[in-house]
Amino acid sequence: MMASPLIILMANALFFGALSAMMIMIAVSVDAWQSYKFDQTVLKSLNASLDTYTILQLTNTTPIYKVLVQKDPQSNATKDYYLHGSYTGLWRLCDDMTDEDRTMIPESYRFNPTKCFTFVTDYNEDSSVFTKPAMQIARLQNSAASCYIVVLIDLVTAGVVGLIGISQKQVASCMVTGVLYCMAALFGVFGLSMFHTKNYYETFQCYAMDEIPEPLCPSRHVDVLWAIPLAWLGVVFCIIACILWLIVARALRVIKAKTML
Repeated sequence: MMASPLIILMANALFFGALSAMMIMIAVSVDAWQSYKFDQTVLKSLNASLDTYTILQLTNTTPIYKVLVQKDPQSNATKDYYLHGSYTGLWRLCDDMTDEDRTMIPESYRFNPTKCFTFVTDYNEDSSVFTKPAMQIARLQNSAASCYIVVLIDLVTAGVVGLIGISQKQVASCMVTGVLYCMAALFGVFGLSMFHTKNYYETFQCYAMDEIPEPLCPSRHVDVLWAIPLAWLGVVFCIIACILWLIVARALRVIKAKTML
């Protein structure tokens, strides 16, 4: 015996809603949004071509580079920079170094004394440690995180209201569920747009939380990781869930109207 079209419609609405929530929750819970690495070959070529720059590799296990920039040829005054790989999620930025590697970088050259820097709690707008590019990145990251807090609230609320709407066959609850998935998709797009804006600054304008000398920017690779396509896919499924829940609400309204005649 074939199930009724309404039951199939409700099952699809529940399925796509749950799938979108699962995808977005996985995406926001992992530190796999971006990775930052420095190309050793490019650094060697830059070291040979830049007279005032000296690039030293401090360790072979985790590539950490010390850059000495000669400021005054007469006094041999130099300014030091440290380059290393890192990766980021929605909430925090973590380095690729071990605890032993981290001791090679003096604390005065680090904006983050621990392995991971949490943007929401560790960033201080009034701190003199951060450069203007770093502050711009932190603002965009915190704005994206704020959008996804709204997304998570919408998804949890939509799940609860949707179950009530289907169990009680309430038109208003199903309609509200559809609107909540629409809001989740909208704020998801806002958050991802802020991320891609940040990614543009980091890729093409060499913005970074650490200070990087401009001539060394070609050696830095900024890669988008798997959590971003997953988050976009979650937004698409939120839109599908929104449409299905609004269709469920309309179907229930028509059925209730016919039973009242």
